[in-house]
This record gives sequence, structure tokens and C-alpha cells, in this order.
Amino acid sequence: MVKFAGDVFKAVLTLFLIITAVFFIISAMPGDPARLIAGDFAPPEEVEKLRKELNLDKPLLQRYIQTIISVATLNFGNSLYTNQKVKDILKERLKNTFILAFSSISLALIFGTFIFLLYFKFRGAEDIITTITTILWSIPNFWLGLMLIIVLSVKLKIFPVSGFDSPRGIFLPALTLSVSLSVVTGRFMKNLSDEFLNSDFYLFLKAKGVRGWGRIFHIIRFIMPGIMTVIGIQAGVLLSGTVITETLFSFPGIGLLTVESVISRDFPLIYACVFTISSLWVMINFTVDKIIRMLDPRMR
Repeated sequence: MVKFAGDVFKAVLTLFLIITAVFFIISAMPGDPARLIAGDFAPPEEVEKLRKELNLDKPLLQRYIQTIISVATLNFGNSLYTNQKVKDILKERLKNTFILAFSSISLALIFGTFIFLLYFKFRGAEDIITTITTILWSIPNFWLGLMLIIVLSVKLKIFPVSGFDSPRGIFLPALTLSVSLSVVTGRFMKNLSDEFLNSDFYLFLKAKGVRGWGRIFHIIRFIMPGIMTVIGIQAGVLLSGTVITETLFSFPGIGLLTVESVISRDFPLIYACVFTISSLWVMINFTVDKIIRMLDPRMR
């Protein structure tokens, strides 16, 4: 119980430090947000009025305390540009990111299992498989995405070029993200299974006469904590938003929203995006850590 409380405290402290760092970085950025929002040709009176509405005329410490309070109470207010509620904007974008992350992880697990089976089936060709998977892993997402668009969208017209108007629109960005993730997953499965097959515990199972599904059960139990770690890291990366891929496919996710909010200096939206992304990272790592401790007694 004490350890659990300590982990919760560390998670809250991490979020607090992240929001604090983001606040002071944004405050140190050059330029006047009020002028940026009002426009270059706005009269000084209008800019000054907008500056007061945004609380930019108040001392830095007072603005920092107001920001911490708004984040702690999840009251981010309205967007400075669209005047929509930040929660409504974030809800829609976050839903899209969840769909993309789930699709990418599903494809990564399917392709990763296939790579693992190739290693398992063709043990004499490990160098060839490793070379091919290394090439796949090293392909930049933006180049792979462009090639998929050219071949599958422009030439063959199987999938839409961009957007998220139909379920087919999710496939190309999910496939782009899953290629490198599947290589990591497949190799991790292979390394963990090799470690198990070379362990004394496996020799003990053979000596006891455990065969078939019995051995498979123990292999899965052995590699599951490692696979959970990989999935947790992948989920954290994907749920944090993949800016390049989302921009390439014009996918309305939280990563693209974060970049847009920073460019436009939309403070409420920036804090909401950063807090959401940070919270997802912390919650995923926290959950995965607890699951691994349940699956692997050695970690308790």
C-alpha cells in the first residue's frame, strides 16, 4: 500500500513538473499572443483589451497559479480562436487518436507475431530475416506513408489519400505506424522465447515430460511481461500523437492538434493537450507496471 501511494505521488509530481515546464517555456516564447490573435492591423486599443481578457497583463506568478488551478480542476475554458470549449475539441481529437493507436497496435501484433514465427520456423535464415526487418524498421514514417499514398491511393485507388471520412481512411496511417512497431515486437518475442528455451526452467519442464500446450502455456507466461512492456511503450507513443503521420494523412488527432495550438499560441488548448498527453503516458506506464508485477512474481 505504501509503494502504491508512492507511485501515485510520483505520477502527480511528474504531471505538475511537466505543466510547470510548459508554462514557463510558453511564457518565454517571443512575440505578443494578443497581437497574434488580433491581427497585424488591429488598433492598439483592441490589442490591449484582448491582452487583459487573456490575463496577459497580470504578473507571471499570478498567471502561473491560475494555470495550475485550471489544470488541477480540468477547467481549461474555451479556445482563444474558435471560442469552442477545449474539452469538446479535445474529446473529438482524442477519440480519433485512440482509434488510430488501437488499429496500429493491432496490426503491429499481427505482423510482429508473423515475424516471430518466421524466426521460429526458419532458424537457419536468421541473418536474412534480421537484415530484412532492420531495413523495414529503418524506413522513416514520412517516406513510407508517401509511398503507400502513391501506390495504394493514387495509382490503385484502393484507399483515400487523406482524411478520416470513412473506416478505410484509418488503414494507411495505421499501416505506416505499425511497420516499425511490428519489427520491435517480433524481435522482442524472438529474444524472450530464446531466453526461455535456454533456461534451466525449460529443461526442468522437458524432464517432467511437459509437452504441447503445456510448454506453450509456460512460454507465453514467460514472455508476456516483456510483451506488455513493449505494448505499453507503443501505446504511450501512439496515444501521445504521431505528428508527422497525422500531418501527412491530414488525420485529426491530438498530435496535430498540439502543433496547431502551439503555432497559434492558443494557451488553453496547449495546456489541455500537454496535460492529456502527459496523463496518458503516466497512466499507461503505471498500469503496465502493475500488470507486469501481477504476471511476473519476480518483479514483486
